[in-house]
Amino acid sequence: MRLMSWILNVGTPEAVRKIPINTVSLTGEVLGQEFESSLERDLIMLMAWDADIDWFQVQPVKIRYTNPNGNRRSYTPDLLVHFLRNPKPETDRKPILCEVKYREELARNWKELKPKFKAAKAYANEQGWDFQIFTEDRIRTPYFRNIQFLWSYRYSPLYETHHERLLQALSEMEEASINRLLDHCYGSRDRVGRGEGIWTLWCMVARREIVCDLHVPLAMDCKIQRNPKNSIWVPSDQE
Repeated sequence: MRLMSWILNVGTPEAVRKIPINTVSLTGEVLGQEFESSLERDLIMLMAWDADIDWFQVQPVKIRYTNPNGNRRSYTPDLLVHFLRNPKPETDRKPILCEVKYREELARNWKELKPKFKAAKAYANEQGWDFQIFTEDRIRTPYFRNIQFLWSYRYSPLYETHHERLLQALSEMEEASINRLLDHCYGSRDRVGRGEGIWTLWCMVARREIVCDLHVPLAMDCKIQRNPKNSIWVPSDQE
């Protein structure tokens, strides 16, 4: 599966260093971007889901700084995220230089980490960026858990027949709960059709063809409607 069009710049060669394979922390890739920990992986997934993302890069820059003891040190933040330009420049979102840390580690090592973060903030300001620290309570929200659930549906084939039926019914209803839409489209005995319809519906939500509030846990009583912006994401091999 090729990368979706709105993050084609992912994987640019400017990364400071490759993340080594190690058996202590969880390592791997999300959309071609390597990560060192499950929390970093989750932030990459969170950022990749944002429709306003232009590109992002892991370990994008090495920042030189002097610690309180007067020693020269270097620090490499975890992620740099750039957003798409808007027609109105005043509404553009600043790039974000990101650091990922568990809250317990942040508290335990704050004295050591503070000079690094101070240097990163100063560097980001010079570049016209924001520097932000992402902890697990900021990343692993109900919104992120919905993204985890929908992630595989985004790349999965859907049933075209059910797709047209669901889309037409939802257009007529304007807004409905998931259960109500399924009841409208499938009889109580049509278990196969209903199952394929549910699968197709989640694919449509994952691709933004159908929208709902992803900041609350997804459930069958969630209200859904067609995307009024018509900004549908399509897997690259289907474009």
